Amino acid sequence: MGLIERVRSPRDLGGFSYGELYELAREIRELILRTVSVNGGHLASNLGVVELTIALHRVFESPRDRIIWDVGHQCYVHKILTGRWRDFHTLRQYGGISGFPEPSESEHDHFVSGHASNSLSFSLGVACGRDFSGDDFDVVVVIGDGSLTGGMAY
Repeated sequence: MGLIERVRSPRDLGGFSYGELYELAREIRELILRTVSVNGGHLASNLGVVELTIALHRVFESPRDRIIWDVGHQCYVHKILTGRWRDFHTLRQYGGISGFPEPSESEHDHFVSGHASNSLSFSLGVACGRDFSGDDFDVVVVIGDGSLTGGMAY
């Protein structure tokens, strides 16, 4: 694999040069292609968010900062960068890792999501709870694809 083996948590991304991040993105794409070609899953939507997900995890401090995926099937890169790359071959398999964010899998998954268009309302609740309790963390929403056509998003 190479660089991907050095990623045990998102904090590890801070030590990568821009050239290494580019190579890491290539390795992640290869892993997703290999896995989805065998297990099935959502290919294009994940290949399209590789750099976005790397940037989010480099800038924000997951799991302290909450990254909420409205289109949950776009979370494959997130799973890889949050220490699940070794188990990624079990994606969508019985007993394997979920094809969607799954809080029981990782402290980095805060919300089970699909295409419900409810990430904005959920995140507003998380932010209000944070403010009421006096906590200090960021809430980031990744929303797009079909989620923006759902009424709850508005």
